[in-house]
Amino acid sequence: MGSAYTTPLSVTSQFLFCGLPLRLDTYRGCAFQCAFCFARRRGGNTPVAKVAPASVDQIRNTLERALSSTADGMLAQFLRRRVPIHFGGMSDPFQQAELQYGVSRAVLALLASYDYPTVISTRSILPGSPQYLEILRSMSAVVVQFSMSTADDEIAKRTEPRSYPPSALLKVMETLASSGINVSCRWQPYIPGVSEPARQFVARVAGAGCKHVSLEHLKVPMERYDRAWQLFGKTVGIDFPHTYKAERAIRDGREYVLPAAAKRHAVLAAAAEIRAAGMTFGAADNEFQYLSDTACCCSGADQFPGFENFFKHQIAYAIRKCRGRKISYDTIKDEWVPVGSIDRFLNSRTRIGQKNAGSSSIRDHIMRRWNAVGTAGSPTSFFGVVHIGSKQGINVYDWDERVPATMEP
Repeated sequence: MGSAYTTPLSVTSQFLFCGLPLRLDTYRGCAFQCAFCFARRRGGNTPVAKVAPASVDQIRNTLERALSSTADGMLAQFLRRRVPIHFGGMSDPFQQAELQYGVSRAVLALLASYDYPTVISTRSILPGSPQYLEILRSMSAVVVQFSMSTADDEIAKRTEPRSYPPSALLKVMETLASSGINVSCRWQPYIPGVSEPARQFVARVAGAGCKHVSLEHLKVPMERYDRAWQLFGKTVGIDFPHTYKAERAIRDGREYVLPAAAKRHAVLAAAAEIRAAGMTFGAADNEFQYLSDTACCCSGADQFPGFENFFKHQIAYAIRKCRGRKISYDTIKDEWVPVGSIDRFLNSRTRIGQKNAGSSSIRDHIMRRWNAVGTAGSPTSFFGVVHIGSKQGINVYDWDERVPATMEP
């Protein structure tokens, strides 16, 4: 194992369009090593990095200082606001290392003691173990979101061979759901031509007590294509990155993604099946977020008590609120937002303090992206949104009349 992980709590760059920008990771690196995972080469991770545990004391001290004082740091403001924590943003909190270190169990108990709203992301069966189940049952605001590329064990042997088989995850989902714990599922990545039909996937997760399903298409990283990606492509029958480029993949941040038109049918078909099964749907492909049945990203957490303070001063929330009418920044300008600089949480390429006369608050970053027509994360990156002008220096957008706001399949 590696040395201790020193940055377990952070604000992610997804604050621009996500309701859960507060990230908590109890380990750096992930033993599951899914080839398609965006985090394998980010946040200090590398495909060969040893897993490093975080300090429970450090996390405890951060929470105590924020929740019992008037500290004015960015993290403290988010925590005092009780913006839900996304537990497992860069690595799985219940991977094999947890059996040795138990950091996630200790941190989960800590979050329970503060009754802090938490969304857990995992591909592990460990949450169903008695010692974890007991803590989860004591939490009044918790969602356990299981990520899987398929609900079919045979397909999973090709797409995520180091993870637990979907059949095992479905059993854990059923255990948690029967214990009164909110369970959701992130169908990620959905791989066209590889993943099973939506009806088949949806039937399996619905039968396990799942309440919410989000879908996100496979993204191909712009970083060097290592052996893991080459093997993954060979196993699933996709020649990366050539196949994606042939489908006119476009650059979105640090990934190649399929264009919206190539994803639209699968998104709408999955949404119809999910709703027919009595669950809520979440669009995890950023350009379709406004099609979600819930307002908080892809987790669906805001449908449950205790998650009312998800982050709303962000672009995706504005787009969703303005479906069928002109899109204005006024929609979110009065939503809560922390003060101070966010730049220390961002990589050097996305910091704007020196470029913006030293002003680099979250509001500054969002306003800058709001006015950056044609860039990733701006309003025009959402399917069907077009720029129509500006008012007092702030851009105004509307819906392309060729794209019905209802987006019926």
